[in-house]
Amino acid sequence: MLIETLHQKFSDLGDLRMREIRVEKSQRIVYCTLSYPADKGLDNVVRSLITETIREQMPYGYNCSLKFVDDVFSKDSFARNLADLIKERYPVYSLSRNNISVVVEEKHIYATIRVSAVVKKNMELADFCATLTDHYADYTCYTVEFALEEDDNTKQPSVVGEQEKLVQLAINRELLKPSRYFDISGQNLLFGKKLANMPMYIADLRKPTDSCTVCGVVSAKSCRQSKNNPLLQVCSFSLTDNTGSTLSCVIFVRLQITDPETIMDEKGCGEAEARTLSEKRVLANDKKLKNILWLADGMSVAAHGKVVYGQNGQLEMHVYDLCVCKIAPIAADKEFDREVAEEYLLIKPEDCTEYRQINFVDRMSGRSVLSGKNYVVLHVNATGLTNVVDDKLYAICAVKLTDGHLSERLFTYVNPEKELISEKALEQCRISSDKLIFYPTLTEIISDLYKFTYGCTLVGNDLSQIVALLNYYAAPMNYKFTNETADQTDLLNQLSENSDMNAKVSKLDELAKKCKVSCPNTVFCLDTALTVARCMSILSDNGK
Repeated sequence: MLIETLHQKFSDLGDLRMREIRVEKSQRIVYCTLSYPADKGLDNVVRSLITETIREQMPYGYNCSLKFVDDVFSKDSFARNLADLIKERYPVYSLSRNNISVVVEEKHIYATIRVSAVVKKNMELADFCATLTDHYADYTCYTVEFALEEDDNTKQPSVVGEQEKLVQLAINRELLKPSRYFDISGQNLLFGKKLANMPMYIADLRKPTDSCTVCGVVSAKSCRQSKNNPLLQVCSFSLTDNTGSTLSCVIFVRLQITDPETIMDEKGCGEAEARTLSEKRVLANDKKLKNILWLADGMSVAAHGKVVYGQNGQLEMHVYDLCVCKIAPIAADKEFDREVAEEYLLIKPEDCTEYRQINFVDRMSGRSVLSGKNYVVLHVNATGLTNVVDDKLYAICAVKLTDGHLSERLFTYVNPEKELISEKALEQCRISSDKLIFYPTLTEIISDLYKFTYGCTLVGNDLSQIVALLNYYAAPMNYKFTNETADQTDLLNQLSENSDMNAKVSKLDELAKKCKVSCPNTVFCLDTALTVARCMSILSDNGK
């Protein structure tokens, strides 16, 4: 926001960059580092004006410490800068200065990164070069281009944990690309330009983005004047779409100076011209304020802008374009026709046939109640299951039974993309919140879970809520879980009644004890799903 303000006020300084903003809350100081080409330079007057402008934007009670640096690179200095950036932000790639070649031609930099074949493939999938390009576009006025080069002499990461993180960083970006949109009509422009893009679901916003469009109903609208700048009006409101997702939005409306004497000093014009210009600015300001006041709670609007992290650490949109519109309801007749993936992308099933019961095939009947059917016991650990938008999974386990035999198990922790309150619940699942960020999100594992459960009857508790949550995240990839479901308690009761074990299923640990199955944890889905699957196999094996 600071650099945007500077570019608006100093439009002739297009090469000005904000390299760093660091906040020391204990000292209430904001440290800013700006860069500008050394060959152009900034005189003391312009530097003073820039410093004054930045200080006006500081939060109330905070001081600003500003530093100017020359924006100039040689091939060696840029290679060091790039190596340090990768080492600090992407340590998993383990690149050194020797892996980077740089060519500098006037205001163009060409950087080649030499890596192993595996790392090169992962970087390509993760669109790593585009990430670096975005970073340096905000860091320097040089035009920087990156290329990856395969180098057989480059060592592979030696630590298995690092390799796993590499894979997670290289998740296919197409999986994360939202494809759910609302149709809008009857646009009535309030600010900026008419919208050309269809609004996306607010729930599909996963991270900051420079440009996106959302829509919804306005609520909690408020307007205030900036404490540090009387010409800056700040309009805040919440936008809630048809899925129930909410996004905080902010519009910064900059009013023009209307005082004739100030205009005369600023423009160097005569009194008559200054008064004419003042009248035009008054009308323009009134029009902007009228649009802010006209925006009200309950209106259906579409907004386009930049999504950033707000002061509370949550995503918020800085709105550039806004229009009142009609929003079409969510289509209920969408066809989900994506085929099952040929390969697992992130998590692969583990063989668990070691739990197969030896006497299963030795029964006189030769068949089990579960014979000829495929079941998947599906258990999750979640923050809740009542709201598909707010509630998140942080662990999921699926155990497959084929013809009554345990065959495969699919388990992973899940990045919930939100802060989890209950550390005790995480401890029971043998994980901590700081570790969850290294695991894939639910969106990223949908393809693998869909492949694993395809054509199987799901067994578990609260399956209707779990399936609804899965389908919410599956829809963008054109998947839909339509599996038949079986209530876990009902199925276990049926198997128990048909067995000669007289096992009661009121509590899982009691059932496990009857079936002589270990149940180390009745909370963690990894343990409970496996316990239920083994009990199903044993009860079926002991059928009357």
